[in-house]
Amino acid sequence: MKALNLTDLVVYEVFARAYSNKVGKQFEIISDDLERIKSLGANCVWFMPIHPAGVLNRKGELGSPYAIKDYYEIDSLIGTKQEFRRLIKRAHQLNMKVLMDMVLNHTSMDSVLYDTHPEWFMRDESGNSFRKVSDWSDIIDLDYSNRDLRKYMIDMMTYWVKEFNIDGFRCDVAGLVPLDFWIEARSQLDKLKALTWISESHDSYMYQAFDITYDYDGYYKFIDYLKSHISLQDYVNFIRMQDHLYPYNYVKMRFLENHDQDRIKSKVTDDALLRNWVVYYILIKGVPLIYNAQEYGISEKPDIFNNYVIPWEEGSKEWFDFYREILLFRSRTTCVRQGQFSFFVNDAPQEVIAFGWHKEGACVIAVLNMTKTDRDSVTIKLEDPFVRSTIHALNVLKKSPEHFPVSNQKITVKICKEPIILSYMVG
Repeated sequence: MKALNLTDLVVYEVFARAYSNKVGKQFEIISDDLERIKSLGANCVWFMPIHPAGVLNRKGELGSPYAIKDYYEIDSLIGTKQEFRRLIKRAHQLNMKVLMDMVLNHTSMDSVLYDTHPEWFMRDESGNSFRKVSDWSDIIDLDYSNRDLRKYMIDMMTYWVKEFNIDGFRCDVAGLVPLDFWIEARSQLDKLKALTWISESHDSYMYQAFDITYDYDGYYKFIDYLKSHISLQDYVNFIRMQDHLYPYNYVKMRFLENHDQDRIKSKVTDDALLRNWVVYYILIKGVPLIYNAQEYGISEKPDIFNNYVIPWEEGSKEWFDFYREILLFRSRTTCVRQGQFSFFVNDAPQEVIAFGWHKEGACVIAVLNMTKTDRDSVTIKLEDPFVRSTIHALNVLKKSPEHFPVSNQKITVKICKEPIILSYMVG
């Protein structure tokens, strides 16, 4: 399998239990669908938990996949271990990584671990099982002061790497598990192969153990903007400030939706506006996440507690083609994945986001109208090395050449409701 840089990744989140109506054959269905996922531009598949869910106090008829009964088994509603091995082998043939969800803060209330090692779980002052988040009534929390528990978890992850050739882990609520455990686990597991580690947290200290953290801080600001609690300029200023909050060369996983959040199509219903946000989150600094069928513009949030099948038939090919165009542009444009990123000052900061990438003379500029109305134009102040006397660029989405005279390091771009991506060379 060809090595991938972190910033080359495009992660596709899979809810295997809901993938199709072929109960028990989901791995086979997903394996057959890997070529479509690859054609979209994704090169990394993250599986939400594939283990059996607990029964005691379960939420809904099937229970949350995050209330795990047995870390060493696979949910029979999804498939078999042999089918999972075949799927991973097929993914590697397509040069795609496969990540597993590791839910190590807690287990279901009737888990194998609780039955065999009740001493590995947190207790309150009365000796009753305990959870840090009271609303999670279907789980109980593990106690990482126990060295035997730590060894069990590291051995369990080792099993999935050695026996199935897993490429890494997305670690659920990783900030609720002691950091020193993650550091210990990584130091041992990375001896097996080069793994990718994603933390479902946005705390800067998690980079001591993880390659990638969630952009939940940015996502919450995005939701604040959609609710008119902050301005567009406030939102952009916060994303800019992340450079001062996180280590140099930090990598964030950017998303518009995931299994915990509502579909973005239900939040941003104007198609042109959503196209601008799609371009934004795929092309800004970080690693983009696509959640199962997001690429088809589906608005219904999948139900992770009950019997549910993703309504692929309701999807839009036009949306698939648009996501694919932007993702493939990202994958074939080195400066967007490995170059230097900058936001640009513009004369309509409450309406327009402008940013760019550059590397070795290659430049990309995105100009995005974040309103539902047309504008005549926007003036953007560029920085070196984006500047030359006249910029001769390809409008990527229109597939046509455009020319922009530069005056005082500024260009004026005619702008409508649709996103603009300009690609050109300098020097």
